[in-house]
Amino acid sequence: MHIKSKEPEGLKSNLGKSAMMVLAVTLHNIPEGMAVGVALAGAISGNSTITMAGAIALSIGIAIQNFPEGAIISMPLKEEGNIKGKSFFYGTLSGIVEPIFGRLTVILTSLVVPILPYLLSFAAGFFFLIILR
Repeated sequence: MHIKSKEPEGLKSNLGKSAMMVLAVTLHNIPEGMAVGVALAGAISGNSTITMAGAIALSIGIAIQNFPEGAIISMPLKEEGNIKGKSFFYGTLSGIVEPIFGRLTVILTSLVVPILPYLLSFAAGFFFLIILR
């Protein structure tokens, strides 16, 4: 959906602009959680090129950039007439997929350490695919 457009591109949907924004940001957070999970799993497995400090730095960096992402959701919801608390809750809730997919990735990578580089490549590729679209 473009800023001054009234018609969305792509497949037809009954979702409103705000619902599409919530969905887009939530989907965007999945590979971010996976990236943190892969970094953490690499540090836990003893990979000498991935340190715990690096995994923590990545987690902090992604956490910091989640503040504007939450605002991207909260502000339009507030403008539509929702109360502040509800708008803030939905903005915060959009990021819940990050720890879920981070933990899931750690569990999966502990089972399949040999494909760790492929998981990291997938997470990075998916992230850049979303950015370039």
